[in-house]
Amino acid sequence: MPAKEHVQSHSHRWGQLTYLSDAVMTVQTPQGTFVIQPQQALWIPPNLEHETFCRYGGHFRSVYIDEKYADLLGDSAKCIVVDNLLKEIILEICTWQENYEQTPYVERFIQVFIDQIEQAPTSAFFIPKAEEPRLQAIVTELYSNPGCNLTLAQWGERVGASSRTLNRLFDKCFAMSFSQWKQRLRAIRAVEMLAAGETQQAIAEQLGYESSSAFNTAFKKVFNQPPARYMRK
Repeated sequence: MPAKEHVQSHSHRWGQLTYLSDAVMTVQTPQGTFVIQPQQALWIPPNLEHETFCRYGGHFRSVYIDEKYADLLGDSAKCIVVDNLLKEIILEICTWQENYEQTPYVERFIQVFIDQIEQAPTSAFFIPKAEEPRLQAIVTELYSNPGCNLTLAQWGERVGASSRTLNRLFDKCFAMSFSQWKQRLRAIRAVEMLAAGETQQAIAEQLGYESSSAFNTAFKKVFNQPPARYMRK
């Protein structure tokens, strides 16, 4: 994918497993927003509308999955962690020709593939869609400008609600406070920037942190490890 790739909202009758090798991809669905990091994959069930963004470009593989297998994987999108076995299975399938023969061996191989997707651990980087209009205004602005440092009280003046009401709405919609939600959003954007090779100082400035050490501390709260170690891992 080239940098700033944007695939407009669409759907298809087959399921899709999109595996990221060295990119960070954002996928918006009716459920909310998924952020897929390197060595993760997104399961997209048949007929689900989805819109894709890739800010910095990178490489990925997509496996298209027939409905007879897709029924086993659920009708909701989910982001999964790809271990070495699942990675090698995906790469092997991507060498098959479009008209490959469905031998007993191939059928068994596919069943192992489906089993691996079913039991793969899910990733936490999903932000549900905000249905409440006052939250939508805040969320939309912070998605485009995550460095914005308006307080919840200041947001309340803009959207016509008290800070207490807004915090209650964030908790109801996202199961987290406003500050926790913003911290997670910034962490997601930080991973994109780190994967693109930007320095911690540059990231701190763009995301509204006072210093690179403040960014480092906030990052560790989300990932339980500093940025450099996270990216090496």
